[in-house]
Amino acid sequence: MSRILLTLLVAVLAFFLGIAAFSAWQSRQQDQLVHEEATLLLERVRNVMKLVTVEGDVSELFSSTSSRNVTLYLPLPSKFSFNKKATVEVRGTVLVGYDLEQLDISIDPDRRTLTVRNLPEPEILAIDHELIYRDLNESWFNTFSAEDYSRLNQRAKERLRDEALSSELMARAREQGNSVLEGIAYLARSAGYELVVEPAEATPSG
Repeated sequence: MSRILLTLLVAVLAFFLGIAAFSAWQSRQQDQLVHEEATLLLERVRNVMKLVTVEGDVSELFSSTSSRNVTLYLPLPSKFSFNKKATVEVRGTVLVGYDLEQLDISIDPDRRTLTVRNLPEPEILAIDHELIYRDLNESWFNTFSAEDYSRLNQRAKERLRDEALSSELMARAREQGNSVLEGIAYLARSAGYELVVEPAEATPSG
């Protein structure tokens, strides 16, 4: 009877030791995973210096048609034109702001000035879009391929970019950028400094 009890105690002890070892191993794996994610996040933050000042939602419906000429022998050579047409709705969010990679900020304690150089112009920083295929018409000798879908996707992104550039988003982004500078100037004055903004140097043509 004592042997059976001893066997049960050993089995129970081994079971709990196994659970403890597995929990410790899993905890080490989780700690390592969190550390790797934190390192990756730090690299992304360090490599990106962009200020988004305006976000705009854009949508558009457009059509794209292409033709393919095929010669069929029936029995004489005859040329036929086969068309394919896609009607696509594109929706997207356009982020407009400033790329601060070349921005230079210096402080002169003697003159009590805070100088900002190479202030960039607002630009489109990112476009997040999706495509909704409203209608796809294709012919027997002219069907849609993977390259066609990639081209439609690229064309949709270009149309969103063109529409954003012709809209008021750029002007509003510049206004928001000026507001940011006014905020920096206020903080500088509060610390007894004067904000000096030097225009970006013109790029020589040719």
